[in-house]
Order: sequence, then structure tokens, then C-alpha cells
Amino acid sequence: MIDQATHLRRLVRRAAEPDRGARRRAAVPVIERPTRLAQAIAITSGKGGVGKTNLAVNLAVCLARQNRRTCLLDADLGLANADILCNLTPRLTLEQVISGRCRLAEAMLPAPGGFRLIPGACGVARLADLDGVARQRLIEQLAALDRVADDLVIDTAAGLGPGVLAFVAASSRVLVVTTPEPTAMTDAYGMIKALAAGSRRHDVWLVVNMVTSEPEGRRVFDRMNRVSRTFLGRTLTYGGAVPADDAVREAIRHRVPFTLYAPDAPATRAVEALARSLLGMKPLPAMTGGFFSRLATWFSAGSDSRGSH
Repeated sequence: MIDQATHLRRLVRRAAEPDRGARRRAAVPVIERPTRLAQAIAITSGKGGVGKTNLAVNLAVCLARQNRRTCLLDADLGLANADILCNLTPRLTLEQVISGRCRLAEAMLPAPGGFRLIPGACGVARLADLDGVARQRLIEQLAALDRVADDLVIDTAAGLGPGVLAFVAASSRVLVVTTPEPTAMTDAYGMIKALAAGSRRHDVWLVVNMVTSEPEGRRVFDRMNRVSRTFLGRTLTYGGAVPADDAVREAIRHRVPFTLYAPDAPATRAVEALARSLLGMKPLPAMTGGFFSRLATWFSAGSDSRGSH
């Protein structure tokens, strides 16, 4: 009996390798059928230190618990650390995938809770700064995930850099993480403003982390939603409030996702509710292509605009 992780690894490897039977099938008419593509959920923030990566890891755990084939892409190419929260020591990362030294299937790791982790590449150039060959190689490898995963959770870097906006722009749903601190709220609004300027298609959720109570989280959301509607013409979706929880800090020290370390903790229940909300939403209007084809299109357009100046 082949387990789900092994099956997923084989499918990704098969999708990323050349099709040796293509010539034999060239003369056979092919009927194109619609392909189910992964739901891409970008988790981002205006600033660091708001618990974005911790939320991404634990959301991936909760989605996998719902019998969803879930992959977490650590898309922070400067300070990747999702592997640390899972007590994993990657032998291969996106750095080797980008350089062509390994295939994506070789870099993927089984993570606690049943999801698959694609480790980020600490200290390498931002995705937007990669040359065209390296960027195309990465996107071709990652594109296989669109067809073998149900949910693709993308943990972006913090801030408004071109690489961050590329991943966010290509996603179908975006979770902006903030805390009740004024600086975090200001920077989160900056991200929402950048999204509003780039596209009207995004379903933007606001998740308020490290709250003292549910009413505090709701007040933060109401305030930011009111400002967003007034000045950007965009209505946000309430993703919930994750309480400041001692169990979260203890889980980080033990390098275990807190949804596994403390399954009955208030923070765990909040993330489980977020996962159920995401799975219960109606499908969004169709977007062109899969996540990684949209990512490639974004970079192509960005390169053209940079070259025109």
C-alpha cells in the first residue's frame, strides 16, 4: 500500500520529467479535459514579527487533517524558517532547485501533521532578482504542484518587495496577517493597498494574531475594513483572531507546530476555524491558468516593463 506522501512525490517527479512517450502519441488525437488546479493561498504581512510563518505552518497542518493534499511553499528566499518550526533539517532546498542541481520532488519533505514542505532558500537572491533561466527553471518545476495538490499554502517574505507581490498576485486567496499593534496595522494596510492597486480579483482575508480576546480581534478588523472600504473601495473578509497563547511559545521552543503540540489550545481552535472557513468558501471566479502559470506571466510582464524604462 503506497501512502499519500509517496504517491504525491511520484506524481510530482513524473510531472517534472520529460515525457518519453510523447513522440509515439503525437499522431493520436487528444481530447483536452479541464484540469483541477490547486487552491493557492498566500500568507503575507506588511512587516515581520507578526507570526506569519507560524500561521502558515499550522494552517497547512489543519488543511491536511481534512484529507487535503497540502503543500507549503516557503517562498521567503532570504530568511526561510518554516523548516525550523517543523524540526526539519533540509538537505536540499529551493536554492538547489533554482540552480538545477535537483528536482523539486527531491527537495520536498514530509512535515509533521501530514503536509509536504518545500523548504525556502536562506540567503539567496530574491526571486525577482533571479536571471530569466533560473526563474523559468524554478517555475517549471513548481508548476507540477498545481495538478497534484489540493491546497498550496505560500508563506511569503514580509514587506512589499517585487517577489512578495509576485506570489501574492498569482494566488487566488490572500491572508494578510497583522497584530493589534499600530505599526503592524499600518504595514498590513500598506499590503492591502498594494493588492488593491494591482488587481481587483483577490479575495483578501485579514487575520489578527496575538490578540488578548476575540472582541479585540474583531475591533481591529472592523477598523481596517472600514478604512479599506472608504479609501480603496475594497471589502475585506474576516479570517478570525488568533489569541496570544502560552502554548504557541512552548511549541516554538520545542520546534513543533502548535496545532500538534497543544491540540486543545485556544490558538489551535482559531486556526482550525480558519481552515474550515477557507474550505467552506464558494469557488472564486476562474482565474487564467494555474498558480505558477500566473506567476510566470507576472514576471514576464514585470520584465517587459522594467526593460521599457
